[in-house]
Amino acid sequence: MSRRFDYLAGTALAAFLALGLAMPLAARTQPEADVETTDNAGMGTDDLTPAAGTPADPTHAAQPAAPDGASATPLPDATPEAAKAAIPDAMEPSRDSKPAAVAMPEDPPAPPAAPEAPDAVTAAPLPEVAPAAPSEPAVAAPAPEAAPAIPNPPATAAAPEPVAPAPEAPAQNAASPQPAAPAVAATPEAPAADPVSEALAALLAGLDLGKFVAQKPEQEALVAFYAGRGGKPAFLSGRELSPLSVAVRAQFAASGEDGLSPSDYAVAAPSTGASDVTLAETELRMAAATLTYARHLQSGRFDPSRISAGVTPLRTPPDPAKVLQDVSGAADPRAVLTSYAPQYEGYGRLKAKLAELRAEVGSVPPPQVPQGRVLRPNMDDPRVPLLRTRLGVQGDVDSMTYDHDLVEAVKQFQEKLDQPANGIIGKATIAALNDTGEARISDIVANMERWRWLPHDVAPSYVMVNIPEFMVRIVRDGKLFHETKVVVGKPENQTPLLTHDMEYVVFNPAWNVPPGIARKEMLPKLASDPYALSRQGIDVVRNGRVVDPGSIDWSRGTQGYSFRQPPGERNALGNIKFMFPNKHSVYLHDTPSRSLFANARRAYSHGCVRVFEPLKFGEAIFALGMPTDTWSQQRIAKMKGGSEKYVNLKQRFPVHLVYFTSFVDDEGRLVSREDLYGINAQTKLMLGLDGARRVADRGVVPAAR
Repeated sequence: MSRRFDYLAGTALAAFLALGLAMPLAARTQPEADVETTDNAGMGTDDLTPAAGTPADPTHAAQPAAPDGASATPLPDATPEAAKAAIPDAMEPSRDSKPAAVAMPEDPPAPPAAPEAPDAVTAAPLPEVAPAAPSEPAVAAPAPEAAPAIPNPPATAAAPEPVAPAPEAPAQNAASPQPAAPAVAATPEAPAADPVSEALAALLAGLDLGKFVAQKPEQEALVAFYAGRGGKPAFLSGRELSPLSVAVRAQFAASGEDGLSPSDYAVAAPSTGASDVTLAETELRMAAATLTYARHLQSGRFDPSRISAGVTPLRTPPDPAKVLQDVSGAADPRAVLTSYAPQYEGYGRLKAKLAELRAEVGSVPPPQVPQGRVLRPNMDDPRVPLLRTRLGVQGDVDSMTYDHDLVEAVKQFQEKLDQPANGIIGKATIAALNDTGEARISDIVANMERWRWLPHDVAPSYVMVNIPEFMVRIVRDGKLFHETKVVVGKPENQTPLLTHDMEYVVFNPAWNVPPGIARKEMLPKLASDPYALSRQGIDVVRNGRVVDPGSIDWSRGTQGYSFRQPPGERNALGNIKFMFPNKHSVYLHDTPSRSLFANARRAYSHGCVRVFEPLKFGEAIFALGMPTDTWSQQRIAKMKGGSEKYVNLKQRFPVHLVYFTSFVDDEGRLVSREDLYGINAQTKLMLGLDGARRVADRGVVPAAR
């Protein structure tokens, strides 16, 4: 009872002070006869009824203490003796102390209504108590808005029946009573953190992200991605896979269509009752698999330079942070993932052919033709009927003669395989005829992998040299503009794989012999015949001056001498060369040995690419690099002769030296070419297409060639 009284008294005091501060000065200086003060602490609102005709004015519910020199108006029929009997000694305020300011909460609850008194006890109103004159004004917090206004009792109200004295307050509060602090509203508890998010944060903060993704940029992308999401999972919804995961997993399952292995991206769905840590790991594994898939599809499954030092293509892996952002925010995540595949037409053709062959492999295999003697036109052989069936050639089913129609069909088949199209059936032709499709599928997958070694963004115009095909093509505004035959490097002097921009053209070039060629090929000739190079028009140079090769002891090596062939008809570079500077020092150029272009297998150079009909090729190059100028074949021919001349191109475009042994021609036929440098076999080995399962990113490194 005492504590409740303290609380209500404190609240009433705060209300008095607040209203007193808020009232206009005129209202606070009214004659004391116009103001009635009453303290209703301890009463419920039901115990008080306004007098007839008296409005329930809030200003009468709680008045400030009277100013100095004024006396408070006593309650009707209340005497000082009754007041002293009603208030315990412990509750008398000390006249020597200042009223304590009551600290109020920002949004305090309304004071609870006093419980109704038992039938045998009637609650007594507080008697008049003369307030102590404060030495200085006390400033109180505003009264709670929720406190109800309590009207004054009618002047004629009868005095209530006396009640038993209130119990004494504790002795330690007797000297200077302090009002009880009002109750403060409880702050709502913050919602419990998601336990899976907490487990995910712990994994991301750890040092073992390498078990999810091996590459540092992808680890950093994972941390940044979830930081941007406030730690919330993207691939989980509650404790199950989210719709995003469903779409991404469907794309992973279809990755075989692009020659990838679905098992490289497999992530098990969480089981019922999985722990928070297991769910967090599933979230990270899904994100990591998404990054791996996008990187594999766009830039390949291993570093191509592991094949050899001459394999240096310009790959462009996707930005891992952008991958996560784009895939997670897309309405169609599968469409986003599909966009990471190479956008070149050659890749799309191989993908379609891969689906076609896989459908054939699942059907009835072609009839097998036994190996035997070499079969030539017009010979009789019991395998002829099988050959007719295998190649779909009509004729007498009982005839054993290798006739003209069948010979022509064999020639077409051999041409597709890049074999000599002579109609002679040997072991290689029989092996190709008996191929059920598995070998061709592996070749297609390996070649699709090498398409990923090109820059992902397809330039509107570019030059592409396909080494195994011995061809160069110029694409302008996305369409074939020019193509011609080329000579490429010998297997012992391989043309490298690379991408660099075409920058300038040199007319009447001098040939500065590379040191490797001078050491391996020219030095042995000089040792036996000092003037062997002179007869080829090649000078021996020391400090910029031509020297007599017969005066040099070539048994001591090149000794700092260099070799240079000046411009002229015998120059190995011909009359023009096309420069795309690179670390391998290779380029496209003319050649005086034009008879080599008549051969089907054209691997004769030291690594550079020799171009057939260089004037036509140059005209096409200038059309791309000098679009506002007219560089006809006639103008180019007039540049022939004299000293070296350089023409810088106004517009640059990429030159791709590539290696495709399998491709689909314009008629939709799968064409195979000789694996000239063994790069296709090495690619299949790295991908595990030889039957051994390997992790794509950490495949077995083949021996250096």
